[in-house]
Amino acid sequence: MPTVILRPIARVTYLHALRASLPAVVGTRLAIFLVGYLAVVIFGFPGGRPPVRDFDDELRNLPSRFDARWYLQIAAEGYHYDPAAPPTVQHNIVFFPAFPMAVRAVARVLGGGTSSFFLAGTVLSLVLFAAALAYLYLFARASLSETEALVAVWLTAAYPFACFYGAIYTESLFLLETVAAFYHMRERQFAPAAGWGLLAGLTRPNGCLLAAPLALAALIDWRRSSNAQTPAPIAMLMRAWSAAAAPIAGMLIYALAIWRLTGSPFTWVEGQGAWGHTYQGLTGVVTDRYRIIMNAGISGYIASLPHDFLNGLAVLFVLAALWPVARRLGIAYAMWMLLNVWPSIAAVNLISAGRYTAVLFPSFIWLAGSLPERHRGAWIAGFGALQALCAAMFYTWRPLY
Repeated sequence: MPTVILRPIARVTYLHALRASLPAVVGTRLAIFLVGYLAVVIFGFPGGRPPVRDFDDELRNLPSRFDARWYLQIAAEGYHYDPAAPPTVQHNIVFFPAFPMAVRAVARVLGGGTSSFFLAGTVLSLVLFAAALAYLYLFARASLSETEALVAVWLTAAYPFACFYGAIYTESLFLLETVAAFYHMRERQFAPAAGWGLLAGLTRPNGCLLAAPLALAALIDWRRSSNAQTPAPIAMLMRAWSAAAAPIAGMLIYALAIWRLTGSPFTWVEGQGAWGHTYQGLTGVVTDRYRIIMNAGISGYIASLPHDFLNGLAVLFVLAALWPVARRLGIAYAMWMLLNVWPSIAAVNLISAGRYTAVLFPSFIWLAGSLPERHRGAWIAGFGALQALCAAMFYTWRPLY
């Protein structure tokens, strides 16, 4: 990891930031792991057995769920691609390298065995989540009181789809990268902003989208710092925009690697279709759900597609937060939220929509600053209850991923 990234971590993860993050991480993750384990032993799996099993006991087997297996495969074996396979065959090249390569590095330190990769992925997600919440706390303190910033941290940790922060998924790393990139861009620390942005472009396909809101935030900051007597130097804006372009550079680095493996730099884009990531626009999504509700009613829709209903609620929450976030934090942050949620809205089945909303930290900062003090506990508790439901679905192999 570049030194330019390590230095900011040393500065921001001091005592008061860790006080904000560690209780939320420990309190919520232990509870969610317990809920997941109890859901497995009490409710069991659809059909009576899990689709795959890596260990004999359910506790050690708990991290082995859905996309976690793809990340662990990449960490242990690297990327594989069969050009003769039909388009419906899933290839691991659609998963970007930053997280699985980090898991590989930690697993080797732990011994390199099968158990080491599971332990490395879980521990890494938890550590990255703590670092991300520390950054979130510091970011929120610029516009919120200390108490409100702590509420923002707890809302993020309690959010229904925050169950993925303890899973072997990219959520913890991506939250850290995006909060850190925005934080350093706001502080005009362009080198660390570029470093975190580069990692974001190497972490998820939508990481490159971070470039646009970072560039807009830099432009707004530059214009505010200018006046008729002392205009801000254009060189400052150019440096900021260079840093904002780093997420695109990260994506292109991975595209070049895929080019060498498959013969095309964007095979990872074409491979999305094998996971059901087909897009039909907002009209199709609304029409499909309207038809189901008209035929089966609201209760019938929820009973037949509970995962779709939960994902839809998450999308509605983000859409409702766009305007308040734009007013409180700025249009660049609302843009970041919309860019992340729009592909989910356009997808035929809202795949992973809730998970994508979990990293949209501006919505939690806005909510923390807007809630009356007497309502904060209820919101955190409500979020936590729904997270327990999502965790029970995820760990029992129900389609929530």
